[in-house]
Formats: sequence, C-alpha cells, structure tokens
Amino acid sequence: MIQTPDVPFIAITTLACVLMIGLGFLPRPSVATAMWSFAFALGTLASYAFLAAGPADSALLRGLGSGIFLPANALIWVGLRAAAGRRRTLWQVAVAYLVVSPVALIATAGTNAYSVTFRADFAVAAVFGALIVVELVRMYPTYRDVVLPMMLAGALFPVFAVYGILEGVMRALSGTTAADDLADVRSVNSVGTGVYLFCAVVSLLLLARHDAPAASGSAGGFDEIARARLVRARAAADEWWSVVEVRLDDPADIRTALGESTFARVAGRFRADVLAELPADADYAEVDETTFVVLVPRSQEAVRRLVIAILERVSLPDPERRLPLRVSASIGWAPAQIVGYELDALRAAATEAASIARAKGGDRWERTTAPCDAAPGVV
Repeated sequence: MIQTPDVPFIAITTLACVLMIGLGFLPRPSVATAMWSFAFALGTLASYAFLAAGPADSALLRGLGSGIFLPANALIWVGLRAAAGRRRTLWQVAVAYLVVSPVALIATAGTNAYSVTFRADFAVAAVFGALIVVELVRMYPTYRDVVLPMMLAGALFPVFAVYGILEGVMRALSGTTAADDLADVRSVNSVGTGVYLFCAVVSLLLLARHDAPAASGSAGGFDEIARARLVRARAAADEWWSVVEVRLDDPADIRTALGESTFARVAGRFRADVLAELPADADYAEVDETTFVVLVPRSQEAVRRLVIAILERVSLPDPERRLPLRVSASIGWAPAQIVGYELDALRAAATEAASIARAKGGDRWERTTAPCDAAPGVV
C-alpha cells in the first residue's frame, strides 16, 4: 500500500529490509530470500523517493516511488513459489512488471492520466497480492501459523484496490479529473502499509528459517551431490538409481487433532523412522518436517523392499505414547531406468507419484512409469 511520505514509513521499510537481508538472505541464501530481500529493498528506495518528492512537490519522484514499490508484491510471489519448490517460479512476469510499472507512472506523472494509471497499477499489484494469498493457502497445511500473518495482511490488497477503483469511478462521474486527485486514496492506503510490511517480514523471515532444506549428510547439499552422482551414473550406463519422495499423510489433520506439541513429536518420530531405514549410501534432503526426498543407488527390487520397510516402520504405533489416530506415509518412486538421469525430472515424477499415492488413501507407494512431463502412469 502507498502512503504519504513520512519518517515512520521510511523507518518501517528500512527496518524490514535490514531484517530480511540480515536474518533471511545472509544466513539462508536462496532464490526465495533473494527475491524477498529485493522486494523490501524496493520498498526502502520507494520511501526515500516519497520523502524527496514532498518538499519538491515532484510528481516524477512520486510516480517513481509508486512505480518501484507496487511490483514488490510480484517479487514476493516469485519468492514464495521458489520456497514452495515450484518447478517454474515465473520470475519473468515479476521483472516485466518491475519495468513497466515505473515507466508508466513516470510517463504520466503530472497529467490527468496519472490517476487512472496509478489505479490500474495498484489493481495489478492487488492481483499479485491475491496470488500471494493463494500460495500461502497452499503452504498452510505444512507451515500453518507461520503463514497466517501475511495471509491475512495480503488480503488487504484487493480490498484497497477495489476502493481505489470505486473512488476513481465516483470522481469521474462527478467530473473531478485533476492530476492530484489521489489524496484520499493515499490516505486510506496508509492505514494498511505498516500492517502489511510488518506481517510480511514476520511471515517471510519465519519461512526463510523454517524452509531451508537439510543437506543429505554430505557437503555441498543434496541437489549438487545428486546431480553429480546421476551424471556419473549416466556415463557408466548405471540404471540402479531412483528418487523417492516420502510424505507424512495428513499433517494438517494431525496438527489440528493433537496440537502443536504432539505434532512436533509425531514429526520427529517420522524423521527418525525414515532415516533409520535409509541405506548408508543414500543421499536425502528434508523438504520440510513432513517430506523427504531421497536418491537411492539400488536395484528396483531393493528400492521396493526399502519403500515397504519405510511404510511399515512409520505406521508402527508409538510405544511411548498411544495416539488416537494412525500415522502413515505416502511414497512416490521414480526410477532413472524409466525417467532418465535429470534430477529435476526425477523429483517431479516422484512428487507426482507420491500425490497419487496420497489420493488413493495414503499408506502406500506408487512408482512412475513415464517421465512427469509425459503424463506418467504409476503401478
């Protein structure tokens, strides 16, 4: 949301930027934290542009500030897609918006067209705000309380966008078309600016620190190690490699039924059970506390025995505490012999197979029979 330039706005945006870079990007560098840090940096630059525009009464600086502030939503959305493991983050859309927004507002600054351009630009930002809420809703079963602050604050954008459009329509009907007819819109938007920034930095910092995948136990990280192993396997025509995704069934329901503390115990036992069954030469990453992705150098028969053993172990009752529900897992299995040696394709195929296993009731495994992009079947 855009507000009139003042010291509190500068303080909020600057603090949010420093926190995101210092506590998010630097300790946990990733595409997601880089996008979020860039978004808050744009907010800081915009606040100083607004400050400079005030004494000078500069429409150009005001248009520049708005033009670089509004696309921050698109960058946050891209970061959320990256954090959620989407195969396509659609960063090109955010970059295009970041170019078009300031150009459009600067080009119309000081003219009667600025009001309409700003309201349209704000509506586009509201669309990305809605997309942010959609991504957060998808992440809610796993992250729950972490995403709630920004989910609620993000819903403000469409509300304020609708207000801005209606206010503009009313002005047009009344014959008011001056270039500076946005005072009321800025005043209303200022109400939500601090709330939105505060909620955003809280949720995104928690996501940044919660979502960092664990390495596979070897230096370099899972992706780097797995790709190197698959390159060597391809060169040696070694087909005894598979990617397996293991998911805890119904984590949201378990959390709701048992509470946070018991859920943490269930998730910890799930992690211990999965790791206990993995062979010593398997590489793994924790996507989150309820999902593992594993690269297994074994024949298909050996992998079949492995996934069955994991399912059996996870479903065993907790000997130390009786639970009112049965814990189970769903497993997706993508063999290199079928999918090929590209890690991204193997992970996508394993993810889709795991989704099918869950859709069939969970507590089972499914093996892909074709690369994911080729509409795989499972057996």
